[in-house]
Amino acid sequence: MSDKQNAPKKRGEKGGKKKRFSIGALFYNNKFVAVFSVLAALVLWFSMAFTNTEEFPVPIRDVPVTIKIPEAAQAEGLKCFSPQSLKVTVYVKGNSLSVRNVTAENVALETQITETISGAKTYLATISSSKRGYITDYEIDRIEPSIVQLTLDYSEEKTFPILTDGVSASAADGYFVGSVAAAPESVTISGPKSVVDSISVVTVGEKALGEVNQTARFTADLLLLDANGNTLSKDKYDQLSLSVQSSDITVPVLVRKTVPFTANFTNAPSGLKLDSSFVTLSPSTVELAGAAEDFNSYKSIQLDPIDFSQISPDTNVFDIPVSLPSSFRNLQQINEVTVRLNLAGYTTKTITARSFKVNNLGHEYEAEVTTTSLDIVVVGPEEELANLTDSNLVVQVDMSQNNDFTGHTEMPATVSISGSTKCWAYGSYKVNLSVDER
Repeated sequence: MSDKQNAPKKRGEKGGKKKRFSIGALFYNNKFVAVFSVLAALVLWFSMAFTNTEEFPVPIRDVPVTIKIPEAAQAEGLKCFSPQSLKVTVYVKGNSLSVRNVTAENVALETQITETISGAKTYLATISSSKRGYITDYEIDRIEPSIVQLTLDYSEEKTFPILTDGVSASAADGYFVGSVAAAPESVTISGPKSVVDSISVVTVGEKALGEVNQTARFTADLLLLDANGNTLSKDKYDQLSLSVQSSDITVPVLVRKTVPFTANFTNAPSGLKLDSSFVTLSPSTVELAGAAEDFNSYKSIQLDPIDFSQISPDTNVFDIPVSLPSSFRNLQQINEVTVRLNLAGYTTKTITARSFKVNNLGHEYEAEVTTTSLDIVVVGPEEELANLTDSNLVVQVDMSQNNDFTGHTEMPATVSISGSTKCWAYGSYKVNLSVDER
């Protein structure tokens, strides 16, 4: 064996001859040629697209369009309600340097309705274009979309109450659920007449609160319903303007209690006991709903007073209207209470009064009662009336509300009775008097 054959191989040296890399050889590889061709085509296409705007117009997106309707439509009172705003894509071509600088501000667009206007309906409109600004070395190739629909209609405005029928709650024991209230109570809606007229009711929808023992409050969005109870579609809703979008809902929950009535009197004799043996009320109680603090202030409902001058053995039953504080709800709808007085053993006697007195007259005046006698009907127990004479009666005139009066006049008078604590004068009386300065 020769020395060359026995010599050791150098590191990295393989058994064969070393191959050298050749770019040219790659083009003899079919896979490489296919990939290279595709990449080259893409590069060429992008190069052409970004340099040759004649064949590859440049898009300008979101260009606003001025919505213009014919003067004939405006004269008829028509307005465009849909769309309320419009943007399109404009393709421009021409000088590459100029085209690259064109923006939405350089293109003016507006709609043109070519149909004859014939009332409220949807019309087809084309979009016309023009250039504005200092860049003019380009052409508008096309607009997408180039034809749009414009809905024309008359303006309408209506006010609707906000209904709360769908809100429900049940009262816990000892409580009362009042009427559901909405604030505000109404909403004003404006927009295309056809859409506004299609609204039947405005409501806050359904909400079940279950059993409650305290006032509930929440905010609810408004629902616009047509005559069939269907919610207005979004495209119609978007054409409307609402004074409010929601309403604050209050479900009042009040305490429920039964409260007695109390009869009241004026000019009652001091000796009469106005207890249940003398006064009977029908009904004697009323069921109310109100705030807990209100019931603390009103242990009973006071009836309007009855003047004893109106009471006699023949006139002893009175129907008194019920007047409640505004914070209470009259759950039984009791609007009147019958007050009956027990006048068994009472009778009447007519006594001629001859004693007169003027009260609360200013010091700078003097008065003379020109009436010399007055027949007074006195009511009382028969045994007490038998002892009364004209000396027990004094007819009195109160001048506190007429301090500046001078001359002759007729004034209302009251009667005071001495010698009895259970008798009173029945009826109304007047006397004549003369007032002069001193």
